[in-house]
Amino acid sequence: MDPTGNVGLLKCIYNIWKKPSKKAIIIYRWAKKMHDKNYKHIPIFLTNKLVVNYGSFISLNANIGRNLDFRHINGIVIGDGVTIANNVVIYQQVTLGGKNLGDFQKGNYPSIEDGVTIFAGAKIIGNITVGANSIVGANSVVINDVPANSVVAGIPAKVVKKLSY
Repeated sequence: MDPTGNVGLLKCIYNIWKKPSKKAIIIYRWAKKMHDKNYKHIPIFLTNKLVVNYGSFISLNANIGRNLDFRHINGIVIGDGVTIANNVVIYQQVTLGGKNLGDFQKGNYPSIEDGVTIFAGAKIIGNITVGANSIVGANSVVINDVPANSVVAGIPAKVVKKLSY
């Protein structure tokens, strides 16, 4: 091992970069940072790269917290006004968005709180809140608020279990 620790750092960077889901989050964060600094073309190029390479769209107007984990990046759609807190896990084919065109101006987008897990194919639509440490079951359609520490499933999603931590 290199006494300066550079080999370990390079190995860490390589391990992050070889995982498509980690790479997608890094690309999004670069695009978001440039978008927030009013760059025009580079953020659009980077978000288009996400669409082409991973089939996923993440709006530059979304607010995403720390430690977002995409288990499988394919087909994820995160709309304009979505707010995602910290330590959220999202699986493939998940849609977080508004119900109607123009919802961004009205603020009609979901808010996902800390520690939520959203399983494959789930759709969370409209001005709703998914409470902290909740689980959204696969292929569920969430159109109502989800209480904290709950498991929801179905179409439309209903609470099927309360979690105790």
